[in-house]
Formats: sequence, structure tokens, C-alpha cells
Amino acid sequence: MGYNHGLEKKKFDEEWQKNEKLYRELGMTDEQITAIWEFDYKTFRSDRVYFEKKMDLSEYEETLQSDDSNIDECNIEENWHEYITDIDKRRQLSELRPEQRRAYYLCKIKNMSQRDAVVIINKPQSSIARWIVKISKILK
Repeated sequence: MGYNHGLEKKKFDEEWQKNEKLYRELGMTDEQITAIWEFDYKTFRSDRVYFEKKMDLSEYEETLQSDDSNIDECNIEENWHEYITDIDKRRQLSELRPEQRRAYYLCKIKNMSQRDAVVIINKPQSSIARWIVKISKILK
């Protein structure tokens, strides 16, 4: 499930009501409390931007892990895109070169660093970074 700003804002407000009550009990002034709230709210908004753009791969990873355990790792590296249920996304991924899909798999699903993927795929890191961005856009 994606990021739900309304729900997160509600959680933020509820937590802040508790914190504000605690701060007042501790004898803090309104100016101090306002300064803390402004800082926390700025952080919340910054986090919101990150979480809205962050892509949750857990549903894809669970699909890969829950399928036949007899499938060898190399086959999954090459064909992970076939497990995606969205037909349009799967078609777009199928049109890419296998090394592009493999780079994405290694870096995003297996959490390998791009530097390590460079050694395995034998392509420049800039290319791998571009491929990851391209595939991330497809999977959005």
C-alpha cells in the first residue's frame, strides 16, 4: 500500500497533541513549543516528500519469494519481471534488455550496492543508475 498523507498527518497531529501536553506540564513556554512544532512539522513534510516518491517493492518481493522455491536464483534474476501482475508494466519491462532488469533486481530487490552490480554486470555505474530510475518509473 502506498503512502497515505491524510492518515500520516492525523497520526502526526495526535502525537503532537500528546507532546504539547507533556511540554506544557514540563513548564515550556508557548514560543518554545511553537519552535519545536515548526521543526517537527518541517521534518514531517520532508518525510512526506520522501515517502510519496519511495516505491514499496515488498509486494513484488513477496511474490518472488512465495512462488516455487525450486526456481534457481539465476532464473529469478533474469525473469523477475514476469511475476508482476500488471500486464502493462510487465510488457514494458519485457521490452528492456536483460542486463537492465538484472541491474534493477540486484540493486533494489537484493539490496546490492550499485558498485557491486557494476562488477557483476560489467557496465558503468552511471548506466546502472539510469536503468534503475527508468525501471522505477515503470513500476510506479
